[in-house]
Amino acid sequence: MVVMAVTCMGRFGSYLIIVPAAGLMGALAGRLADPVVGLAVGASIGIGWGLLVGWMAAWLNRREGWAWKMADRSVLLAVLAATTLFGGSLFAMILYGPALSDPEMILVLMRPPWQGGLTFFLIFNTLMEWLVIPAALSLNWHLPRRRALIAAGALLYYAARAWTYVYFVPNIFAFMTTPVGVALSAELAGRVRAWVLLSWIRTGIDGLLAVLFLLAATSGVLDGDDGHSAAASGP
Repeated sequence: MVVMAVTCMGRFGSYLIIVPAAGLMGALAGRLADPVVGLAVGASIGIGWGLLVGWMAAWLNRREGWAWKMADRSVLLAVLAATTLFGGSLFAMILYGPALSDPEMILVLMRPPWQGGLTFFLIFNTLMEWLVIPAALSLNWHLPRRRALIAAGALLYYAARAWTYVYFVPNIFAFMTTPVGVALSAELAGRVRAWVLLSWIRTGIDGLLAVLFLLAATSGVLDGDDGHSAAASGP
């Protein structure tokens, strides 16, 4: 329902997803640094970035011969980034899963130097949040089949990221600082197990996102054309 309503807003419809999502991501990221100032500054930066991405996409789409090329390249980049992110998530869960019976082993993977793959996820999720998804959504907005698939994936991904900022990030930071060689309390062991089990949901969302982007990239092929016929008539 939400995707259908937004896609009826014409070429400005992408702003209704990108700008609030970027503002929310900025606010939640800034909140980790400071619950008031950081949140406000992060939200402002996110909203400004969302508006800039939308404007840049509109400018590129107006350039002769660029609209189709940029749409194709942006969705292929989204497929690459999403599948890589899913692969990393699945690999992490394969490591965590067998250690559920031994939460201390899970903490070993979360503490330095491994840090639960923090660098990998920081790089790819930052790219997805701020560049890959906003660009793919904006540049493919004039293509109805792709628009619906990418919009659905974007809403799903940003909801999962909000959950990550509120629950997963604060907890893993706390887990990273637990002292080595000290017996875990039952409460902490339960929190570690719950974190890992709930992370399977995030991994499933990453996998679904990759499938949605792959379907978007191949939608024209599956339908028997190049998927760009709608660009001539607009939304």
